[in-house]
Amino acid sequence: MGRLSERFIKIWLAIPRWFGKFLLSAITIYVFWTYFINGLKNIFTVDTKALVVSLVVSGMIIFLYNKAKKAESE
Repeated sequence: MGRLSERFIKIWLAIPRWFGKFLLSAITIYVFWTYFINGLKNIFTVDTKALVVSLVVSGMIIFLYNKAKKAESE
């Protein structure tokens, strides 16, 4: 493994697990939202409304996931 990839792995592993899942799901929701609403041409333009929607939905998904995990462990 190269130095750059080792550095990226160390940085990624230092991020808390819940934040990594939140970030990945927010990006995924944003891409799908933009693709289905605005089309493929506008997928790389940052729309603040779509970004806020994706962050809120991602937050709700992570909240429900953590709540289910906590109830499962009890």
